[in-house]
Amino acid sequence: MTTTPNGCRHCGIDHHQHAQRWTAAAGWHRWTPPTQQQIKARMLARRARTGRRP
Repeated sequence: MTTTPNGCRHCGIDHHQHAQRWTAAAGWHRWTPPTQQQIKARMLARRARTGRRP
């Protein structure tokens, strides 16, 4: 699964596909907005995967 930059803070799933999910770290949770640091890290990782320059 690929994490979108604006995916859930806990699991990375997009808001429209999330509903309620389980993770070991967060337990059962609803979609929670990611932090600015998570968004930046996810965008940089996506660019690295596609070979685009930052």
